[in-house]
Amino acid sequence: MRIPTVTSLAVATLIAFGCSKTPEDKLIGEWKGTDSGGQTATQGASVGSMSSILQSVKDKYKLGAIIFSADKNGVPLFRTAIGNSTVGEPATTDMHFRIGAVGWQYLTELMLLMVEQGQLSLTDPVSKWYPNYPGANLAPVRMLAASSTGFGEYITPPVFLNEVGADPFRVWSADDLITRSLPPYQTPQFTNLGQNWEYSHTPFVMLGAILEKVSGKPYATLLKEMILDPLKFSDTRLQFDANPQLPVLHTLTEDTFQDSTFWNPSWVSWAALTSNVCELAAWNRAFGAGTLLSSNSQKEVTSQVNVGLGSNTSQAYFGLGTIVFAPWIVQRASYWGMQTSTAYDPTTGISIVVTVSLTPQTPVNVAAVTEIISKVSEVLTPDHPVPM
Repeated sequence: MRIPTVTSLAVATLIAFGCSKTPEDKLIGEWKGTDSGGQTATQGASVGSMSSILQSVKDKYKLGAIIFSADKNGVPLFRTAIGNSTVGEPATTDMHFRIGAVGWQYLTELMLLMVEQGQLSLTDPVSKWYPNYPGANLAPVRMLAASSTGFGEYITPPVFLNEVGADPFRVWSADDLITRSLPPYQTPQFTNLGQNWEYSHTPFVMLGAILEKVSGKPYATLLKEMILDPLKFSDTRLQFDANPQLPVLHTLTEDTFQDSTFWNPSWVSWAALTSNVCELAAWNRAFGAGTLLSSNSQKEVTSQVNVGLGSNTSQAYFGLGTIVFAPWIVQRASYWGMQTSTAYDPTTGISIVVTVSLTPQTPVNVAAVTEIISKVSEVLTPDHPVPM
């Protein structure tokens, strides 16, 4: 299943922690796993393997920097940053970065929390808020989070991406983007709603706008009140401006290699979130374990609503706002010279998160974070790694 998305370590017993939570170079956790040969793997050996993977992938694809974290049940196993953010500035675990499509997980969580509060229903027709949008009467709210509406993908037309590139500081509203999903800008991906599937940013943009309409509050306020404050997050925020949180991981665009660090990412709408590796790891666990949700709501996240539609199979499918490679709950993002990925295994409590920055020497269309997640999972859960 292909889901488009919005891109030298010393092996020792001292492991960088970072994120200003504890001093650097603290031994992290006590963990023993089983390697592929059935032998007990000590933490040091596992850290050595993960270190080697990070350095190997960085060298192979000529990446700028890698920021990485692996933990088990909230106890960090290995957390580090390698490479440079920009010339003369080493990457650190304190740095903030764009998390892209991980934002759809936040969006889905907000939707399910509001459903629990009785503010809306998963079966409410989208036409309740968008009566004139083609096909909205046939699309329930659930289909927005499942990306199965077939609504036109506003990002696809080259003219849109050209506009973004021509004015990377422009603020794009949800209405701007929804309009760009309709003719003459774009046509539906498919018209047999409920009988097909294709990834699209448009239904997620519409879902966030609906949550604003239902609550009467800005999305950023909903995010803060219902998720960020309960989880005591202070390093995650919605960025609809050109002022990312500092310190920031610098990024270069894949095509022209311009510095995109301070551009405005509002064109990816509610996915324009930034975070650091510590809070992203905490979010990965919270979303994967359903910390804020009832058990029934959490089941919706991995519901096989899309299995049998498009490229979705029971082994690899898009649930609600996330990818599922059972048992792993995964998300992947890539745009403006960064790649970010998360993976959580509910059966072991293993969480892996990584972000990388690219350089002009990085090969085109490389999925570096996908490779890192997969290879690290082979170390931590060798009997069921995350597929490439």
